[in-house]
Amino acid sequence: MAARLFAHQRGMSLLELLVAVAVFAVAAGGLFKVLGESARHTQALESRYFAQQIAHNQLVSLHLQAQWPNVGRSTGKVEFAGREFHWQQVVTATEDSAIRKVALRAGLEKEAALAELLAFMGAQP
Repeated sequence: MAARLFAHQRGMSLLELLVAVAVFAVAAGGLFKVLGESARHTQALESRYFAQQIAHNQLVSLHLQAQWPNVGRSTGKVEFAGREFHWQQVVTATEDSAIRKVALRAGLEKEAALAELLAFMGAQP
């Protein structure tokens, strides 16, 4: 008689429904976590790319100057893509007096660099 009772049962029991909802909730939670991480990584990559562009632009402006840069440290900030980036430039002398080493750093905060460039510049003729 018990086998007959189960043979006529239709639909899902409350326990089966709760298990199915729990499995769906875990899967949806995992999906949302992956999407959130992806968005965060995309934003970090974008910030690094913009910082690299700022450091490169600063190096190009040094190359376009009539005189080569003085030894020392200089800082500045620039608004780029709706964000404020800070850059730092350190010019040091090398063993060859006709060449100077230029280190450029850029980032969203003064001390936290997202991008760094290193270049050597010679005296302009």
